[in-house]
Amino acid sequence: MNAIPSASRSHSINVLKGIRIQMDAQYFIRGERIFLRQSLKDLTDKTILYQYSIPHEDKKIDGIDLCNRKDDCYDYSSDENLVELIYNSIIEYSFNEFEMTDYDYSTLFSRALVTKLKYKEWQDETTKIKYGFYGEVLLYVLLHHIYGANPIISRGYFYNPLENSETKGYDSYHLIEDGGEIELWFGEVKFRDTLMSGVKSAIEGLDKALTDDYLETNILAMDNHRNDFAISGSKIEAVLESWRENPSIKIIDEVKKYNMTLVYPVLLVYPDKESDFDKKICNTVNKINKKFKTKTYNLSIDYKLFFIFLPITEVKKIKQEVIKWIESKKPLLS
Repeated sequence: MNAIPSASRSHSINVLKGIRIQMDAQYFIRGERIFLRQSLKDLTDKTILYQYSIPHEDKKIDGIDLCNRKDDCYDYSSDENLVELIYNSIIEYSFNEFEMTDYDYSTLFSRALVTKLKYKEWQDETTKIKYGFYGEVLLYVLLHHIYGANPIISRGYFYNPLENSETKGYDSYHLIEDGGEIELWFGEVKFRDTLMSGVKSAIEGLDKALTDDYLETNILAMDNHRNDFAISGSKIEAVLESWRENPSIKIIDEVKKYNMTLVYPVLLVYPDKESDFDKKICNTVNKINKKFKTKTYNLSIDYKLFFIFLPITEVKKIKQEVIKWIESKKPLLS
């Protein structure tokens, strides 16, 4: 099964460096890719299985009313593979490729647990299950590998051990830049025990996330980490350089100057024991559309909002297993 979203199964997809791929009237730009372990790519392809995008006319499944582009639906191969994927994605989520070439993976992993994400070995399981990194590392690897959006910076660089709290800001900082088209893939993830808990939290947060002020604040926050950027010479660097030279300018005006678009994927990982995948997605869509209607947001640049659905059997079980893998120091992918 093809892991690339929105691809028709009746057509072969050739993914080449620097080309544009058209899939079900949606475009995903595959540019120069930065480092991601081949073993992690293979595990992602084996684990996260693209099914289709919605609305889907043949299956008579609507899309999400709030969204302005198609939503993508994924199944997964097994609980064990998903646990392994979350566990092994912690390194790339935490460090850029330069640090990954300077240290062995076990050392990086141990450092990540202390300085790049919230994980306290002494805390009880109930507390550990509430950590946010489970979903954030999944979002990272999906955007990077499946959607072809290179990380501007690994999100682990924003974590501050002194604050003893979850990392603030968007849940991802990725970029697709191809000639004159620049997309900022700044997304969000909810990995909750119930579908509607995650949906409610994500949608209520859009009033804040999709604003000029919040976008500006998140871009400015990158300025303190410019030496940790994974991409060199991007337009984000140009925006920050202009601001450094003249701090009175508005970041949002610089973003407009480069004709950037905010792409805001919301990854929802939630429990659903229904055996029929189409019914899972249909029920999900109906619940969300019944509760939340179309609205506009106070963002002055173009944006694309969509959901990525990943229903799984049991959320708590997956998180418990990840904790076991971490504390038993399972071998990492090479």
